[in-house]
Amino acid sequence: MADEKPTTEQPAETTESKKDGLGKRILIFGIPVFLVQFIVVYFLVAKFIVPSTGHKQTETAVEQSGHERENTKTDKEEAREQHIYAVKDLIINPAATNGQRYLLTTIAFDLSSNDALKNLEKKEMAVRDALNSILTSKTMEQLIDVSKRESLREEIAGKVAHLVDRGTLQSVYFSKYIIQ
Repeated sequence: MADEKPTTEQPAETTESKKDGLGKRILIFGIPVFLVQFIVVYFLVAKFIVPSTGHKQTETAVEQSGHERENTKTDKEEAREQHIYAVKDLIINPAATNGQRYLLTTIAFDLSSNDALKNLEKKEMAVRDALNSILTSKTMEQLIDVSKRESLREEIAGKVAHLVDRGTLQSVYFSKYIIQ
């Protein structure tokens, strides 16, 4: 028994001191390294991935001739003057499906004027009813067939155009068309 050494708690203390040392190292080295990386990533994104709009407009203006500049301005003006009315998330049970299948769609209408847009917004229920009657009369085969999509657009445009009093309906868009 004389050879037995008394047990001490030194290993536990060194483990705790190692943990404290690791925490201090993280604070001293880890956080500054993280901040430097964050700043570098921010600089790269700001400089190369998302260039400033003023710089981009300057390059565009230098590259274009006088005639092309006029065309670009009219294109931008036309883009601002678009009047889009959207019927979002219309759920339809197609003909002969007995409620087992459905079509989820969002249909948008490009109108010629702001008056036509406001007029169509007032007639939202009539527009939804017209879309509902057209789409529920179609079978799954008619709705799935991509080649018949253009005739479906024309049919919708013809029926909704009667609801537009002030202005004209220019285009019909399907921004969502999901068949389940």
